This record gives sequence, structure tokens and C-alpha cells, in this order.
Amino acid sequence: MRRAFTTSALLTAAIAALGLSSCESGFDRNDQIVNSLRILGASTHINNGDGVDWADAEVGDTVTLSALVANPTAIPTVTVTWVTCLPSPNVTPCTSETVLRQPQDLIGMAGVIELGVGETIQYTVPQEVQPLLDMLIANADQNVNAQCALYIQAPIIIIVQGSDGSVVTALKNLRLSPWSQTGPGATDPRLQHYIRNSNPSITALNIPSDKSACAGQTLVQSCLSDADCGGATCSSEGWCPPLPFPAGSQTICGQIPDADIQTYYYCGMDGVDGSEMEYPTITWYATGGGQATIANSNTAGTPDLASRTFELYTRPPGPFTLYGVVRDGRDGENWIAQAFQ
Repeated sequence: MRRAFTTSALLTAAIAALGLSSCESGFDRNDQIVNSLRILGASTHINNGDGVDWADAEVGDTVTLSALVANPTAIPTVTVTWVTCLPSPNVTPCTSETVLRQPQDLIGMAGVIELGVGETIQYTVPQEVQPLLDMLIANADQNVNAQCALYIQAPIIIIVQGSDGSVVTALKNLRLSPWSQTGPGATDPRLQHYIRNSNPSITALNIPSDKSACAGQTLVQSCLSDADCGGATCSSEGWCPPLPFPAGSQTICGQIPDADIQTYYYCGMDGVDGSEMEYPTITWYATGGGQATIANSNTAGTPDLASRTFELYTRPPGPFTLYGVVRDGRDGENWIAQAFQ
């Protein structure tokens, strides 16, 4: 993908610059106890009417961008602004270390596209992106090692400003691909090895009976209607009312549907090397209590289910919110944010 405007290098530069910022960056912090304004996750969703929650977009797609913003101190007014720059071989404001030391200065700056304001916004991918996608197809036709990576990553910077003067930032990749021309059904055999990415999801928060599967006592489950909750109210976020969270140290896990785990191809210098299965992982956060991760017990090197989706957690004595952010390693992302009393 070297011809795709070296997007990975630009993205790395943007992340590094955000890390040098005087503001707090949401995704490069290791502390899982959330006690201040934070951005814990960001996701892209494309609905093509086929029932799949897609993460890849192409020209003309309407992308729903969502940020998981934690505000545990109840700052009265919080503004979420989304900005981006088109991928470029040159340094843009979105990849300039000097600019990103004060990322809020990006708002209104020349060369910066403001996508919208709000924790959830919608944006339609403009026609100006098409030449970049055309170059990806041309590159795949000329270079066998590019057939599995027909995408570019547009860096989107999220700027969250509180009325108390606090500012936090994070960076999210919007994966752009010529998805309508790729996949197993593509007429060009050189375009058949890029599989459009969809988002993973968490459908339940469980206290498992053992570590072999995320199955056991369900604390909260997703829903489409009140019928899924046994007649109780399905929330506007799509969750049934939660059961009480037990006291003491608990093993918890996020249930990820098997249908959400995709297989994708990877290429070497001589073309397609094989296929790889996604291994979604969950990062856990909470507004209180104590947390400890579960180590990988698989000595073969492949991360096991428990180390990817389980957490050891002890609740605090009062109300708290538990967050689980699931990522598939291919720019797909989702989460659960559940308040417990």
C-alpha cells in the first residue's frame, strides 16, 4: 500500500503528535478507572440496507460517526467536534505535530474539513475521494501484494471541549475502500481478496460459569424491542434493564456473536498468502471499583477467549458505569456502556 499516499505513515505521525499534545488523548491512556472527561471509543457505521453494520465506506456512503464520551464529573456542557483532512502525500494540518499540540486549533483551519458537531453525527463521503480509490484498484492490478489491502485510512480527529475548560482529543480511522468492486464476487480476480470490514458487537454482559465460553449469568443483554426483555422496557440504546451487579471480585465477559468475527486475506510479495480470522478484543473501563486483566493461557500464541474478552472486576459500593469497547483490529469498533446502581 505504499502508493496509497503512505496513509499508514501519516496516521502514525498523527497519533504521535496527539500524544505530544498538551491535551489528553483518549486512546493512548492505560488507566481504566475513568474519573475525568474521556473519549473511550469511536466508531463508524454504514447502513446499506442489508442488515450488516459495515465499517468500510466508499464514495456516496453516509457514515454515522459515534464517540463514546465519558463525563463522570457531570460537566454541564460538552461539545464534540469531528474534523479530518483528505489523505495526502504531504503534511496536512491533521498530521502536523505543531498543529496537533493544540488540536482544538484545527477547528476552522484552512485545509481541515469539519465533519460535524455532536457525539453522533452523519457525513457523506464526497466525490473528491474517488481518485484515491481508483489508485488503489490500479495498484492492486499492478502489484499482487496489494490485492488484500484495498483501503486507505482517513484520520478523523475528535475534539471534546467541556464548559469547565477541559479539552480531550482522540483519533479514529475511517476506512475507505472501493468495496462495491471487491470481494469474492468481483469480476476482476485481482480484486477478489479484499473483504469489506464490518463492525463487531457486544450483545450481552455475562458472569461466566467457566472461562471456556462467555456463557453464564447474564447481567444485561441487547434488545430490539420490549419483547426481547420479557416485557420490560428496551432502552433507546438497545439494552434491557440490567440485573444488580454482585459485590466482591467477579469475572465478567462481553459476549461477541460468532457472526461478527470475519475471515480476511493477507498478501505477501508473491500474492495471497492465506486467510486470517479476526480476534476481537475488549478494553474495559469503569467509573469506580477495581480491575485486573486475565492473562492469556494459550501457549500456542493465539490469544484465547478469556484474555480477549474477560475482566476481573470488583464493583464500588455506590453507583458506577462499566464500559466495554470491542475492536476487531481492522478499524471495526463498538461498545457497551452500562450504569449499575
